[in-house]
Amino acid sequence: GTFVPKDIHPHKLKHKEGKRINHSQFMTRESNEMRDHLETYHKICDALEPILRWVVEKVRISYYLFSEIETEVDIYPLNDDNPIRPFSSFVINLNVKTQAHRDHGDKNGCIVLVLGDHSGGGICLHEAKVVIETSHGDNVTFRSTDMTHYNLSYVGVRASIVIHSDRTAAAYQKNGFGWDANIYVK
Repeated sequence: GTFVPKDIHPHKLKHKEGKRINHSQFMTRESNEMRDHLETYHKICDALEPILRWVVEKVRISYYLFSEIETEVDIYPLNDDNPIRPFSSFVINLNVKTQAHRDHGDKNGCIVLVLGDHSGGGICLHEAKVVIETSHGDNVTFRSTDMTHYNLSYVGVRASIVIHSDRTAAAYQKNGFGWDANIYVK
């Protein structure tokens, strides 16, 4: 929306390379997974809400993580009551061993809540040359955008809930991804 004419309806716009115009940027929306499994999503939120709110409150001391996130848009798809506010998203990993990666889509960092009866599976922060051994109920907060991270092999059942905010929320808050100036998008 940033470089499009402001006086043409978005449905009448055509991309010069023949690509579709991304109409999903007009407003906040739920993920495909949430939309496709809405009842399951609400059951998970209801079951995990007390622990998720407790974890978020406990890590508020991590100023670097919360300083910018708390100013984000407070609009959630489907008028959802987000159990991880001020964060916008959470992901549940079940029995996974992650590849080394950075989460460039995250804003600042993340909180990882480890669950399950397992041994091993420590969280590795590559640049810091640190392995954080975790067990059921532990949480780890780090800058997932700046640090290459992964988890080690484990035995047993291991899950993690990763709480984070999307980096694009600031662009949406600023000008609706550029669509706010269009006279037809209000």
